[in-house]
Amino acid sequence: MEKSSVQSQSTLPDGAYRSSRGSGEDRLAVLRHEMEYLNTIGKRFVAANDRFQVHRALLATLQELYSFSACAILLKGQHGDPFELSIIPRYPLSSSFLQEMIQRIARAANIIDFPNVTPEELAVAAYFDAPDDLALMEPQPPLGSSEIGDFLHLPLAVEDRIIGLLSLFHEREGVFDTQLLQLTRIIADYAAIALENMRLREREQALWREAEFERRRLELIISSMAEALLITNAQGAIVSLNRFAEQLFQQAEIDTRLEPGVPLRQLAARSNVPWLRELAHVVDQALTGQTIKNQELIIGESGETVPLTLSISAAPLSQDSHHPLPGGAVVVLNDITDRKQIEKLKDEFVSVVSHELRTPLTAIKGYTQHLVRRLERRLRQQAREGRDQSELPESYDLRSLYIVQSEAEHLERLVSDLLDLSRVQWGRLDLQYTPFYLADLLAEQVRLAQANTEQHIIQLDLQVQDSKVIADRQRIAQVVGNILDNAIKYSPQGGHVIVRLESAGEDFLISISDEGIGVSPEYLDHIFERFYRVRNAASRQYSGIGLGLYVARAIVEAHGGHIGYASNQSGMGSTFYFSLPRTPNPAEKR
Repeated sequence: MEKSSVQSQSTLPDGAYRSSRGSGEDRLAVLRHEMEYLNTIGKRFVAANDRFQVHRALLATLQELYSFSACAILLKGQHGDPFELSIIPRYPLSSSFLQEMIQRIARAANIIDFPNVTPEELAVAAYFDAPDDLALMEPQPPLGSSEIGDFLHLPLAVEDRIIGLLSLFHEREGVFDTQLLQLTRIIADYAAIALENMRLREREQALWREAEFERRRLELIISSMAEALLITNAQGAIVSLNRFAEQLFQQAEIDTRLEPGVPLRQLAARSNVPWLRELAHVVDQALTGQTIKNQELIIGESGETVPLTLSISAAPLSQDSHHPLPGGAVVVLNDITDRKQIEKLKDEFVSVVSHELRTPLTAIKGYTQHLVRRLERRLRQQAREGRDQSELPESYDLRSLYIVQSEAEHLERLVSDLLDLSRVQWGRLDLQYTPFYLADLLAEQVRLAQANTEQHIIQLDLQVQDSKVIADRQRIAQVVGNILDNAIKYSPQGGHVIVRLESAGEDFLISISDEGIGVSPEYLDHIFERFYRVRNAASRQYSGIGLGLYVARAIVEAHGGHIGYASNQSGMGSTFYFSLPRTPNPAEKR
């Protein structure tokens, strides 16, 4: 509190103030009257509905105690908001008087640890309020008065926390009585509490308005989604769903509005719709904390060429840190029927084209092999006659035919991959199980691969004595060949390629390591997808259509094995591996 002068005597409202030298009964009467007065003041502030009514209650109360020219209320900002300054003159004041007021307020504010403010900032932020009901009833001083005679500063505090500053000013000196300061502090405390409550209420209302705006915006977004969306509570009962989701349930002849609070699993149990039970199972998985991504759900009739197909993604809705179990689940169903139709058309096209390519390719290979054999016999005959073969035209023709034969075999592998893609997509990858030794098959593939490269050294590391297995020999050779081709292709600088055979319980483990460009971590989830090729700066120079690993995974998993990838410990190159059961274990993915 800061004060400029002291007045020797004043009176409480209604003559409540008395000299302290009176009798005990007089002092008791004065105390009773003061309590009644404080009660009246408290009711004024409680009745205020906004900050301006608080201002009026404060000024009406101060007017009963003091004569003043102007009152100023400075409040700290909250939540990053700027400070607020309300100046309430009781009659027009000169600009010099107002300027001096603002300077004194700035000095007092800095003394009470207010955030550093300058008179210029206060002048810009000042808000003037001159309520008619507080106009002076006494004669007005001359308009030209420019000096402050007396002033009073009181901090506005709530629970020992200063929220602002209350200031009174007058042209005359000695108008603020020190004997009323204690009562004035109580009034300031009432005002501080009322103003803080108003600010909290305004903040709460602003938050509610913001929350309501966000709620309406979210409802608009959800209602306009092309995907079906539904939200459940912790028991699995649907609490919210959009228009597309409502249409799905109407298709299943279920009206969720008629059975609120019933878990989806119970609705599915009473229904004969298969996809509804699958959806309920996905919801139950999310309620245990699992996240499900892109799980296909067939809604349409199975007899349709391409039935209505949805992709389900579900995630748990967390409650808070004190409740580990989800408070519900959110499920999004995306219609992927068009994508399935396109995939079906592509698969049919690939199947037809692959079969059509087989016929001319067979003829090309057959006639090429015939010509190669004829030229080889002619060159052997000429060699017996002692002629230099390097100068013979047949030698050049034979080298050309070798290139044609190699490219025809490459084209045959591509066509075989396309045919295998079609078989995998249609579930027609038939396996012909026969007993054979894995060591022999790996040795054969190593010899073939080594014959096609001079830059690489391909080594075979056998860690088992008995490598007998029952599987489709041709298909396993295809898997090893595809991985070896990639190891050589993506090792353009050459290096070692190691083919290793190990025992892993009831399975064999085959791994192929190279020293090539490797695979970046962001691509690991896609390397076994069809038509996928690793994207890097040098990948464009490598041939292939991205089916080798896709077909290899299908073959391995059809045998009941597992295929995977691991980075080499040296940080260079890749290691692809797959497991193979010793005895048939078809269609079991581990």
